[in-house]
Amino acid sequence: MIRILSVVLVLLVTWSCSQHSTKPAAVTFHNINAKYNAIWQADRLLISLHNQLVLERVENFANELPIFAPVDSAFGISHKLEIGNLIRKASLVIDRHQNSAYLDDAYLLIAEGRLLQKDYKNAVETLKYINTLTPDTKTQTRALTLLYQTYLIQNDFESAEQAEAFLIENELTGTDYALAKAFEHQQKGEITASINALNQMAGKIKNRGERSRIYFILGQLNERINQGSQAKEAYQNSMRQKSNYELTLRANIAFKSLDQSIPALEKMLADPKNEDQKSEIYVAIGKIYLEQKDLDQAKIAWEKATKNNPNKGELYYQLANLFANQIKDYPKASAYFDSAAISLSNTHPSYVKAQKLKKDWNKYVELASKIQHEDSLQKLAKMPLSDLQTLYKQTQAKKNQRSDSLQKIQAQPQKMVVTFTRRPASSDQQSFYFYNEQARIKGEQEFSMKWGIRNLEDFWNRKNKQNTTISTNTNQTIELTEKSNISSASLQMDSMDIWLNNIPTTEAKLLASNKIKEQALFELGKYCKTQMGENALARQQLKRLLNEFPYSSFEAEALYLLYLSAENRQEKPNTRNVLFDRFPDSIYKLTILQLETGTLSDTKEVQAEKAYESAYLLFKSNEFDAALRACQQLRINYPGSKSEDKIVFLSALCQAGLKNTVEYEKTLKQFVQLFPLSPLKAEAEGRINAIPKK
Repeated sequence: MIRILSVVLVLLVTWSCSQHSTKPAAVTFHNINAKYNAIWQADRLLISLHNQLVLERVENFANELPIFAPVDSAFGISHKLEIGNLIRKASLVIDRHQNSAYLDDAYLLIAEGRLLQKDYKNAVETLKYINTLTPDTKTQTRALTLLYQTYLIQNDFESAEQAEAFLIENELTGTDYALAKAFEHQQKGEITASINALNQMAGKIKNRGERSRIYFILGQLNERINQGSQAKEAYQNSMRQKSNYELTLRANIAFKSLDQSIPALEKMLADPKNEDQKSEIYVAIGKIYLEQKDLDQAKIAWEKATKNNPNKGELYYQLANLFANQIKDYPKASAYFDSAAISLSNTHPSYVKAQKLKKDWNKYVELASKIQHEDSLQKLAKMPLSDLQTLYKQTQAKKNQRSDSLQKIQAQPQKMVVTFTRRPASSDQQSFYFYNEQARIKGEQEFSMKWGIRNLEDFWNRKNKQNTTISTNTNQTIELTEKSNISSASLQMDSMDIWLNNIPTTEAKLLASNKIKEQALFELGKYCKTQMGENALARQQLKRLLNEFPYSSFEAEALYLLYLSAENRQEKPNTRNVLFDRFPDSIYKLTILQLETGTLSDTKEVQAEKAYESAYLLFKSNEFDAALRACQQLRINYPGSKSEDKIVFLSALCQAGLKNTVEYEKTLKQFVQLFPLSPLKAEAEGRINAIPKK
């Protein structure tokens, strides 16, 4: 009887504790189970994952640290199991404790797990949903602040503003919000505002490691706007936290760099604890020497920085930017970008940019070298023949001297080391001698101790075999030297003639040299503007082109590119006026008008279409001259209209009707360049290919 009553009692209690019941006993039961079971376990997992994230985080101290460190996508993969457990534990509350007061906490834990996976879409939806559950103030504040932060990470500033407005309106702001606001200012480049926000709450951060990091970022931001004393104070505050040795050391390096104290940095080099960070100290020393205009010492310091540096790619990337932006040594910058592109791992944040910069600067150096080569040849052309012959002989004598030194080195007895390349052996093959790496190396050592280093050839074990080989090689070298001496006199005369022939001493050769130089100058200026975004370099090359070749065939486009790259208020209208005066019918003039006018209204578009139809009727009536003038007027009156591609194409057809082949081809090429998505592009390209070539 007692057993039956016990079963009935358990059934009654279980029934009364249903997750859909609103009875006090049921709600209390599910609250306790949710909080002290699933929520507690999920919360422990989240804390552990956050700690692990900090431990595995690799900071790029060479650049300004972001206030919110990005989560590496590799973290979500390597900790997939733990994050999955976190989400699963939190989901138990949603599945089994629907009437508990901890549903909002469960959804928040799930959202934080999604953020660790970089699953921003689902994280955002979850954080939004929390606000519909009538959450407690603490959870709501955390969820909305995370939502605001997530939008900022994705650079979705419009959505971030909406989330921020809700936070402020409902007075849900706190330390996390202040950090997020400072991050927004940092993302937008509003450095002073970001500094002010960080100054207000840096000391309020409870975690010592995060507090030290925020002070370090404060130092970087102050340094960026040349606030040296405030930067030093922030770096000192970062060091005082003593949370992370690497961060403390970097703050110390930055502090001493601001003092330009080379002896203090050299003292840090002598400390054995700083062995792994020597390269960074040398970089800092190099920068100080650079600021002191001692480029030789700066180069020595940077060369030392590249030795035994595990982050060579990062260092090469820094040096490349330094040579490109400050020192203005572009060949050196190109070489460093080349090394950076090879050395950086494909997961590095600067990897893609380094690949592009490598390509850009290699192209720049290639075109600049072509211009320099033609300049050198034209300078030589102004010298008398006797001086040229003397110069050639002096150059050849220096080359021969270097060649003789090299031959002497090669004639010395060299020990030949035979190397073997083998595929890695499988575990089943280790029993065979030549597949067993340890046994093979031991055998080679024993052989060398007994016989010395021998060539792999017949009769290798003869006593005088090595000497015979050396003497034979020496005799062959002597014979080759004698033969080269006999023929060198005649070769020298021939090579001098070839060298002299390359110098543009005649009018025709000078014209050809100038043509190469003119095209290279234009290509370099255009490449700097359109591909590299280097306005200053583009202006420099384009101005040189227009000064040295005032009637260049590239003048119209060069003026247009100068207009686009102008940063001076006075320079832009001046260039515009020259272009409009010199080339009133140019396509570039019409493009500038289009840029200045903007998009047309619907009424203007209708008018443009009707005017185009009138011009087309003139063309169909073989009134090509009138149709061409109508097209030109159309582009002036309605720049940037939807019919513009048809108007330009019709202009080309009018030129064909007028038998003006040069302008016809030129207009078609401009059409292809300006309207790559036009349905008429294929026909334009076909017409270009059909034009007879001279």
